[in-house]
Parts: sequence; C-alpha cells; structure tokens
Amino acid sequence: MSERLTFDSEAILAFYLGEEGGEIVRDCLIKVQNGDAEGYVNVINLTEIYYILYRVDPRLAEEKQRKLRLYGLKIVPINNDSLWREAAKIKGKYTLSLADAFAAATAIVLKSKLVVGSDRDFRELNVQLLKIRD
Repeated sequence: MSERLTFDSEAILAFYLGEEGGEIVRDCLIKVQNGDAEGYVNVINLTEIYYILYRVDPRLAEEKQRKLRLYGLKIVPINNDSLWREAAKIKGKYTLSLADAFAAATAIVLKSKLVVGSDRDFRELNVQLLKIRD
C-alpha cells in the first residue's frame, strides 16, 4: 500500500503563499502526482483554502484549486456518515476549528498521515502527523 497523505488547509496555504514549510508540502504533492502516495483534501478544507486565496485575488483562488486537482489530490466529500460523525466528535471534544476537525477526521477515516502546518491544534488527537514547521 502506498503512503496516504491528507492535507490540512494551513499546509496547502503555506505552499501557495510561499511560507515556511511550503517546500515540504510541494514535495508531498509531487509524490502524489508521481503516484508514490495517495493524496486527499476534504471539501471543507478546500473551501477554506479557496476563500482565503479569494480574498487575496479571485483568479488566484481559481488557479490554485485547479492546480491541486492536477497534482492528483482526491477531494473528499462529507456525505460519508462515519466522516462527518468523526469530525463532529472531534469538534465536540477539542478546541479545533471545524475545518481542522474535518481534516483530522478525514485522516482518521482514511488511515492516512495528516500534513499540517504545526501540530499545536492536533497534538491531543490520535492521528499521525507530518509537520511542515514548528
């Protein structure tokens, strides 16, 4: 089985905005594109990425969401009962944002590593993390 990676919004934004750790995200996306890993982003996180980039420039938001798909990331919908329930349980138990709860739930349900900016929001969860910065 190939490596599975679920991307949190902060990690993707670090890559697209040229922030610290963005090169690690780029390398992960290239692994997905080359078929060396499976890559996922929850539709809630894609929404968060899009609206943040949209505030910078609507054309940038469109371009970057298209490019994510070209890397081969699978967009995970929330119609799976186990996924949205897991996100709700995480949100109910921890002080994460709703988008972070969906990122974590996606990683848990898909049994993947969660690619995050830092782990401060995720450390208490039982999910394997790939931190791109401290």
